[in-house]
Amino acid sequence: MSAAMLFHRHTPWQSAIRCSTNIYAGLFQDEGYDVAYMQGLVHLGHVLARRGQWQSWRRGPRRDHGGWIFTPCSVIPYANRWPFNTSLAAHLSYRSCVPSIRSLFRRSGASAPEVIWSANPGSIGLRRLFPRARFVFQVVDYYPAYSGESVKRVEREDYRGADHVFVIGETLKRYLLDEHRIEEKKITVLGQGVFCDAYAKEWPVPTELRDVPRPIGIWVGLLSKGDPALFSAAAEALRRRGGTLVLIGPAASWASELQHRADNVRVLGARAPQAVPAYLAHADLALMLYDQNTLAKYKGQNPLKLYEFAAAGLPIVSTPHEEYAYLKPPVLAVNNAEQVEGAIDEALRQRDEMRRRALEFAAAHSWRNTFQRARREIVRLLPGHAA
Repeated sequence: MSAAMLFHRHTPWQSAIRCSTNIYAGLFQDEGYDVAYMQGLVHLGHVLARRGQWQSWRRGPRRDHGGWIFTPCSVIPYANRWPFNTSLAAHLSYRSCVPSIRSLFRRSGASAPEVIWSANPGSIGLRRLFPRARFVFQVVDYYPAYSGESVKRVEREDYRGADHVFVIGETLKRYLLDEHRIEEKKITVLGQGVFCDAYAKEWPVPTELRDVPRPIGIWVGLLSKGDPALFSAAAEALRRRGGTLVLIGPAASWASELQHRADNVRVLGARAPQAVPAYLAHADLALMLYDQNTLAKYKGQNPLKLYEFAAAGLPIVSTPHEEYAYLKPPVLAVNNAEQVEGAIDEALRQRDEMRRRALEFAAAHSWRNTFQRARREIVRLLPGHAA
């Protein structure tokens, strides 16, 4: 008998930006689990201001790619300012939804989830709505960098009340052990992954890259996370070699400005996840240059694009991440704009060796491998219910 699972995160179920939570949801679905996906949680302020996941809320509960998708609307908000940033506000936000979360879930045909998998701080309140469900929390970010120090009290309640806690890397595991005193046996490091098969085929050259001068340096992801100064240095370094900087992802003002003043920069906008391998297959190096003015947001980060770039066999130039101390990834790290040109030279010079290391790294971190770690814990929590 397959188990009913309720996944909860603000990242859309299907969009140009994938996240580990909706990837795991899809993999459990492939294994025969009955998957529902609660796409965020909005409150009346979101609806009035047309912010957050209000568009998903407006569409109502629905079937999408085999999953049951819904976005509740709460009367009492959980937000970043007092008194709405407390554990009480978080609990009340989930309990004050109209219609109720329980009724929205039951429209899927299942009476209640057997597993709740959440990546949203404050969501331990879902356990009160479904008291028989097992609750697992997936820690995907250093949440205080986004929500302030007050969120530590909220997340501590989540982690201590969870049946199990998944983290995306060793850095965040250390944070849970040292800051929140969560017992180690309750934590599993899932890491991140990549679907290597998508990068193993022969891809035709995308139209936008057919006449682009090489070498091509590429970034794929949220452009708002990029460092303007470092990418400007990369564009100049590539220009001196007759090459091109290609940026793929939702728009950011710095990227548009860079394209306006540098004739070798191409800003292509967002692309569907299934289209991305074709662009990476025809690039020469990958650039993971994160904004160095917001370093707290990248504490513990383990970027998905690292694995995708590696699966494409690209040499990678990256700003440093704490997680690299554990991962030992095949990257050339840069700390400032002055180091970018030398790193690009080195990446292009060692392209064959870096390609070999990148492909080995990707093979060792496939989504199938990480999924098996997650599935083992879910099966352990639900004996007799493995799909």
